[in-house]
Amino acid sequence: MKRKVALVQLAKHREPRLLVTGQTISQFGDGVALVALTLLVLDTTHSASKLAWFVAARMTPLVIFLLVGGAIVDRFSRRILLLISDCVRAALTAVLVVLIASGQLKFDELLVFAVLFGTFDAVFMPAMTALTPEIVPEELLPAMNAVRPLSNNLMGSMIGPAVGGVIFAASASWAIGVDCATFLVSAGALFLMHPTPTPQRTPGSSMLSEIKEGVRYVRRTRWLRSGLIVAAITNALIFGPLGVLIPYLLRHTLHDSKVVVGYTFAVMGLSGAIGALVASNLKTPRRRIRVMWTVWTIASLSALVIGFATNFWEVLIFPIVASPLNLFGNVIWESMMQTEVPRDLLGRASSVDWFVSLGLAPIGIVLAGFLATEWGVRTYFVVVSLVASAPGLWMILSRKINEVDRGRVKGSAVAEPPPATFPLGESPSSQNLGI
Repeated sequence: MKRKVALVQLAKHREPRLLVTGQTISQFGDGVALVALTLLVLDTTHSASKLAWFVAARMTPLVIFLLVGGAIVDRFSRRILLLISDCVRAALTAVLVVLIASGQLKFDELLVFAVLFGTFDAVFMPAMTALTPEIVPEELLPAMNAVRPLSNNLMGSMIGPAVGGVIFAASASWAIGVDCATFLVSAGALFLMHPTPTPQRTPGSSMLSEIKEGVRYVRRTRWLRSGLIVAAITNALIFGPLGVLIPYLLRHTLHDSKVVVGYTFAVMGLSGAIGALVASNLKTPRRRIRVMWTVWTIASLSALVIGFATNFWEVLIFPIVASPLNLFGNVIWESMMQTEVPRDLLGRASSVDWFVSLGLAPIGIVLAGFLATEWGVRTYFVVVSLVASAPGLWMILSRKINEVDRGRVKGSAVAEPPPATFPLGESPSSQNLGI
């Protein structure tokens, strides 16, 4: 199969086609809601700190319950779990619409909504990663891992936010209502998919022991453990606070309009979509770790542009550079997860991945809101982009971390074998999971 027709080949498969269609429509609603909720909090509080607390309120339960979510994902049908998650989140957004329309919505209610939404995100995210290799041929995994963020960037980060800014200007309840409707469409697409099997598991094992097994696997897999440490730092300092500080910079420092905020998210989506389209047909590099962390480190350094931005167009340089580079690295990372990690551990390993890479984000977002208030948004981005780039350079240069690609570099098709499973309760390594 030729790489240049990977997306065409993927579209011929019914299950991926249904999944991507449903998610694309749902992501459009998410994009509308992203701008709507951001502007709603800013209009209510006029505070970057309060907006940071709102974002952290959604991310905190996501981080807390991710490990449990991963164990659930390795116990039940991944398709059914995605279906349940979509239905519950549709119900939550419907309640939010009623509160907005009745004029009873306050900041406290928004925090409760964020917490509940984040809880069900904790199941959805590892379930999506684990479902993908069940319905997609291995040779098409890179294409699938690129087409999902392609639709996310086009709809969730470009068209959705651009439309969301316009709809919100007319009605906040209509903007959130769009998100509710698209969750139902996604649930319908999942319902139409063929049933997927329940993952195999050790009879009688407890959920706690299964969570521990997933954590142990990540701890003894060097490229995973080290990569997640660095990703946690970068997400906490730069990309987690991005959705808070960029709107605040535009509205309260540069005094741009609400529509401009929507357009900024749209540019992030457009540049990310272009990166996804390119990544979908690129051959997986032999030196996966070095290529992945090179593009991620350049993305982190591009935040320096914010330190000198004096208008909307200069601000856009950051997402135009960072979005496609981040996405290209994500495609490599997720494909590595789906090919290197044993299938029966993928849900739990994925949940540890999300748990660690996002683990510091709630604290980082709140800290960023405080530091940006004290230093100014521009100074904040200059400092953190330099700090967060140093660990990425370590990942690129470390010979031990790049060991996973040794066979590929030598031309061998043999992947690094998964480490042997340790008995429950036995320490797999003297190294700490300082992720």
